[in-house]
Amino acid sequence: MSVKTAGSKAYSLLMFAVVSILAGVLVAGLGVPFAALAAGATRAGAAALRDVPANLAVPDQYEASTMYLSDGSVLATFFDENRQYVTLDQISPEMQTAQIAIEDHRFYEHGAVDFQSIVRAALGNAAGGGISGGGSTLTQQYVKQVRLQMCNGDATCIQEVQAPNMNRKILEMRYAIALENSLTKDEILERYLNIAYYGDGAYGVQAAARHYFNTDASQLNVAQAAMLAGLVQNPSQSDPINHPDAAVARRQAVLDAQVRYQGMPQSVADEAAVQGYDASQVQTIGSGCQGTRYPFICDYASRVLMSDDMSFLGDSWDARRDVLNRAGLKITLTIDPSLQDTAQNVISSVVGPEDAAIAVADTVENATGRILAMAQSRPVMGDGPGETAWNYSVRYDMGGADGYLFGSTFKTWTAAAAIQQGHFPDSTSYNVQKTQNWKGQWFQGCDDEGKFLLGDSYSTTNAVPGQDKGPFNMVSGMMWSVNNYWVSLERDVGPCQAVDMAKRAGVEIAQPIGNEQSLDDFDYIPSFTLGAAKVTPLSMAVGYGTFGNRGVRCNPIIIESLLDRNGAEIPAPSADCQQTIDPSVADGVNYVLNRTHVSGLSSSTYIPNGIDQASKTGTSDNSASSSAFVGYTPDVSTAVVVAGDNMSALWQNTPEQSRNVLSIPLTPLGGRGLYANGRSDAGGLWKPIMQEAMAGMPQSKFTKWVAPTGGR
Repeated sequence: MSVKTAGSKAYSLLMFAVVSILAGVLVAGLGVPFAALAAGATRAGAAALRDVPANLAVPDQYEASTMYLSDGSVLATFFDENRQYVTLDQISPEMQTAQIAIEDHRFYEHGAVDFQSIVRAALGNAAGGGISGGGSTLTQQYVKQVRLQMCNGDATCIQEVQAPNMNRKILEMRYAIALENSLTKDEILERYLNIAYYGDGAYGVQAAARHYFNTDASQLNVAQAAMLAGLVQNPSQSDPINHPDAAVARRQAVLDAQVRYQGMPQSVADEAAVQGYDASQVQTIGSGCQGTRYPFICDYASRVLMSDDMSFLGDSWDARRDVLNRAGLKITLTIDPSLQDTAQNVISSVVGPEDAAIAVADTVENATGRILAMAQSRPVMGDGPGETAWNYSVRYDMGGADGYLFGSTFKTWTAAAAIQQGHFPDSTSYNVQKTQNWKGQWFQGCDDEGKFLLGDSYSTTNAVPGQDKGPFNMVSGMMWSVNNYWVSLERDVGPCQAVDMAKRAGVEIAQPIGNEQSLDDFDYIPSFTLGAAKVTPLSMAVGYGTFGNRGVRCNPIIIESLLDRNGAEIPAPSADCQQTIDPSVADGVNYVLNRTHVSGLSSSTYIPNGIDQASKTGTSDNSASSSAFVGYTPDVSTAVVVAGDNMSALWQNTPEQSRNVLSIPLTPLGGRGLYANGRSDAGGLWKPIMQEAMAGMPQSKFTKWVAPTGGR
C-alpha cells in the first residue's frame, strides 16, 4: 500500500471518528475530548486545540477607501483588496441563490457543520487516494477567509490556514459553530459574499459586479450571478477576462446546481447559458493616485492622511497607510473641480509640460484655509516626457520640489512689519536713487539686539522707467515696486521683523533634502524683502489670504470631511485659524496692495466686478529666474509662479546671465515667451483663474484703513 493511500485511509477513518465526536461534543462549543482521538497525529492535533479560543475574533473586512472631490465625484480609490462592502439587501437574490447552490446548497438546512457532507467528503478522499479535505459548509469557508485575512500577508500563516489536514478542519468547525451561535444565516451569507475573492483583483461581490459587468451587485441577473458564483472555487484560473472558457464552464456548473437543488426551470438555465460575455463592460480600478484626474492633489491629500497630524489613524506612517488601504474610509476633498479645471486649462494654455519652464497656481479660501485649486504645467504623474513626480505647490516632505523665488511679492512682509511699528503707508517716505549700494549701512537687528552693520557689498536697482528715483511713500513704493524704497524701509524696520511677519502669515520654505532652511535663516539678510527665500506657492496664497482675512491665518486644508466605513466622522486636520497679525496692520497692507492692484503695476489684472482686490507682482532675474503674482480678495487668494526649470537641458545650456523665464520659448504660445500672453508676467495667468474663483461671490470689501494716531 502506498504512503499516499495509507494516509488517505487514515484520514478517512479519522474523519469518521471526528464526525461521531463532533455530533455531540463540538456542538456544545466545549472542544474535543482528546483522549478519544487515539492516533499519534490526532494527539498532535489535540494538543494544538487546547490553546485555541472557543470564539473567532472576526475583524472588519478589508475595504477600499474612496476619495471624492467637493462635487461628490470620485477622484481615487485606495486598497490592498478592491472591495466595497454591501449589505445583503444590496445583493440581488439571483446572486445569493447562485452562490449557495454551488458552495453549500443545504446552507439554510444544516447547522455550522454539515455532517452528511463530511462523511461524503471522507469517503471521497479515501476512494480517490488523496487528502483534499472537502465537506466545508459556507460558514466554514467564511471562517477560512477570515483567518486568511488575519494572516496579514504572512506566508507561514497562510500556509497553515490552507493546510489540507485534520487540525485545520476541526478549527474551522469549532469556529463555525461559535459563529452560528452569534450570527444569523443571512448575516453569514452577507459576510461571505463580501469577503470572497472573485478573481482579477476583485474582492467581494460588489467589486466583482463593477469589474466584470459594470453594474452593481443589486442588479446582477441569472447569467451574471452564475458566472460570478462559479469563480470562487478557483478564481485565479476561471475569471472571464483571462480564462473565458473556464468561466463559461463554471457558470454552467452553477446553473446545473441551481436546476438540481433549487428547482430553477431548465428553460431559465438554458437561456442564461447561451448569453455571451461582453468584455467591453470591464471596468478596471487602480489603487492610488497615478492615472487619476488630479494625481498631485490626490497624492497631497493621501500624504496628509498618512502624516503625523493623523496619528489617531495609527502610530506610524505604515499603520496609517494600512488604514487608508483597508478601512473603507470616505474622504471628501475641498477641491472645486470647476475651478481646478479652469486653473489647469489656464496654466496649460501658456506653459507646456515639456517646456523649460514650470508654472504653478494655487487658490485658497481665506477664512477657512480650504484649498480650492492646485494646478501645475506638468499635471501627469510619471517619468515620461513632460511628466513628473513632484507636486510643485507644496513642501518637499509633502511631495514637493525645492520651492520658488517670489521676488518683490516679499515687500508685503516688510510693509506689514513697518505698519506694526508705526510706519504708516502715506507718511513713511524715502528719497531714493536708481541704484544704491548698502555696504556700510546699519540695519535693525532682532528684538533688543540693536543694529548690525552690513559689511558685504550689496547693490540694488529700481526697475520701472520713470519711477526709478526720487521721493516715494509706502503706497507709491509698492505701486511701482521701487526696490530701494523697500530696502531703505527694511533697514529701519529690520529683516528679522519682516521674516516674522512672513511666518505669522503662513509662508513656508520648501526645505529640499540637502538644503534644509527655515525663514529664520534670513533674519539678517537685507535681500529678504526682494524675495531671497525659496518658498512654496501654496503658502504664498495662504500668506496673502491672511491679510484678506484681516490678520487671521488659516492653515491650508484639503480634507473637507473624513468618514469611517459606518459613516461616523473622523477628525481631519484643522485649519487652526488664529489671529496672528493685528487687524489694523492687515487693513494697512490691504490698503497698500489694493492701490497697487487698481493703479500700479498690477492694474491690467483688475477685474471690475465690485469685489475689492489686492495684489503684488514679483520677478527674479538670475539663474533661478521666475515671474510671480499673488493677489486676493477678502474671500479668496491665488498665487501664481512661472519659473525656469533648472533640470531642463535647454535651461542648463543657456548662459546664466541670459536665463530669463519671460523670454524662454513656450510651446502653447507658438514658441514665443511669456510676454505673448497679454502681460509679461504671471499676472496674465492669475486673472482668468480669479475670475472663475470670484464668480457668484458677494461684492466683498476690505475694511477701510484708518491710520492710528502717533504714527511716523
